[in-house]
Amino acid sequence: TSWEMQPGTLYNQQRLIKVSEASRPRWMDLEAILVLRRAGVKFMDITDVQELHRPYDAVTDMTEEGEASLQYKSKLPQELAQGKNVAGAVSLLSTELYGKVLEPFTAFHNRYYDSENGRRSSEWLKKQVEQMVAGANVTVSAFKHRFPQSSLIARIEGSGAKDETVVISAHQDSVNQWIPWFGRASGADDDGSGTVTILEALRVLLENGFAPSRSVEFHWYAGEEGGLLGSQDVALAYKNEGRKVAANMHFDMTGFWLKESKELIGLVADRTDAETRKMVKALAEEYTRLRTKEFSCGYGCSDHASWNSAGYRSAMAFESDKLDANTYIHSPSDTVETLDFEHMLEFSKLAVAFAYEVGYVSDDA
Repeated sequence: TSWEMQPGTLYNQQRLIKVSEASRPRWMDLEAILVLRRAGVKFMDITDVQELHRPYDAVTDMTEEGEASLQYKSKLPQELAQGKNVAGAVSLLSTELYGKVLEPFTAFHNRYYDSENGRRSSEWLKKQVEQMVAGANVTVSAFKHRFPQSSLIARIEGSGAKDETVVISAHQDSVNQWIPWFGRASGADDDGSGTVTILEALRVLLENGFAPSRSVEFHWYAGEEGGLLGSQDVALAYKNEGRKVAANMHFDMTGFWLKESKELIGLVADRTDAETRKMVKALAEEYTRLRTKEFSCGYGCSDHASWNSAGYRSAMAFESDKLDANTYIHSPSDTVETLDFEHMLEFSKLAVAFAYEVGYVSDDA
C-alpha cells in the first residue's frame, strides 16, 4: 500500500549533519543527505543531541586522548574469571534462531526508520524479544524517538552493582541507499546479523541462569542509518540521567566474509577506548575460535560512537577487517543467503563472554 512507502516527517526541517571529526557540522535537507548516502559517506546527525558534541572538534580516536575523554571509567575485569559460566552458555548456542528470526525480519520491504515499515518492523522485533524472555526476570521496553521507529531495550537487573549497566547492542533498521523510504532493503547482514547475534546470546544467557552483579541491557537501535539517531538519543538520555554505563559492546554486521580472506573478528579502533578493545581481544582469544584484528572504521561508522561521544567505554566487533567487503548492503541483495551462520556464532560467543566477564564485576568490588 502506498502509505507505507511515504517518508515520515523527520526531514521536513533541515538536519545538522557532521561528516568527520575535524569538520564543522552543516545544516542539510533530505536531498543533500541522500547525496551523502549514495556516495557511501557515513555521518552523524547531531540535530537533537548537540550537547553530546561540544566542543565539535573533540579528539576521540585510537590515541591516548581517546582514554582521557572517558567521563566514566568503569572497572573492567583484570583477568578472565567466568570460564565455567561462559562455557555453559556457549554450549547452548545454535544457529537455529538466526534463520527463524531473519526470514520474517528481512521480509519487511525495508526497515527504514522514518517510515511505517520501520515502525512495524520494530514492533515485530519487540514481540520476538518479549516472547523469548517470557518468564525470565527481564524487562523489555521501547525507547521512542522523533521518528516512527523505536529502539528496543531488554534489561536484566543486576544484584550487587545494579546501578552499573553493561550495554550489548546492534541496530535494527535497514536502508536502501537510492530511495530509502521506497526502495527494498532486506538488511540481512546490515544489521539483521547483529540483531540476531545478540538475540541468540540473550537466549542462552537466560537459559544458563545468568545472574550478573551489574545490570546488563541488550539494545536494538532505531535509525542507525540516519546518522546514529537512535543510539545517540539513548546515550544522551543515559548520560543526562547520570547512568553508570560500564561499557558498550556493539555488533554491526557479523555474517559476511570473503572466503579467500582470513576468517577473523574485526575490532574497530576509532571511537572506542584501548582498555575495552584489549579486553575484547582477550575474550575472543579465550572464548571463540577466531582472533581479532584492529582496523579503522571511519567517522559515524556505527552506534559504539554514540557511547564514546557520551564519555563511556565502547567497543565494536565487525565480520572482518575489510569494511567494504560486503557490496550487497543497502540494496535488495543483502539477503540471508549471503550470510555464514557458523561465522555469526563466534560473535554470539563474544557477546555471551562480554556479558559474563563485564557483568559479573563491579566498580566497588
